[in-house]
Amino acid sequence: MKSISLTLVAVVALLLGVACSTRANTASYKDNVKKALEQVDLKDVSVAEDGDKNTITLGGKVHSENAKQQANEVAQSAAGTRIVVDEISVQPVGEESAARSIASNTDSAIEKNYKAALIAKGLDKEHIRFNAKNGVLTLKGSVKSPQQKQAAQEIATNVPNVQQVLNELDVNR
Repeated sequence: MKSISLTLVAVVALLLGVACSTRANTASYKDNVKKALEQVDLKDVSVAEDGDKNTITLGGKVHSENAKQQANEVAQSAAGTRIVVDEISVQPVGEESAARSIASNTDSAIEKNYKAALIAKGLDKEHIRFNAKNGVLTLKGSVKSPQQKQAAQEIATNVPNVQQVLNELDVNR
């Protein structure tokens, strides 16, 4: 009887240890990316993680396209299997307000062009919601088939000034 209870205690302890280490490993993608960005002096880049969508989202501001590209590359290498969504804004020193205005106008134009393309392809009747942020066009909602999901993504990819498409559309059959 005593050996059974000792065995049970050992099994429970082992399971708790595995559960804790698993939680620590999955929570570390964001930390890994943040530490990697700090090592290359990109401390102003924010990092958010969404485990359900398997994404790491980069935000904040940098002062050059090179810094944005470097942040994306560093994040890609540190993010494991996560998809890196790059919503970093480039705002050259001394031109912050002009850069914000341009980015806002560009995102608005992306959304208008995508809406027009959906109408042209007959997908405007589907339940597709979308928004653009710093050149990233995020698709949400639902479509009726995998082909429509793929078509919505291809249309988005071909919209001028779209740097990345995050396709979160669901297929409802």
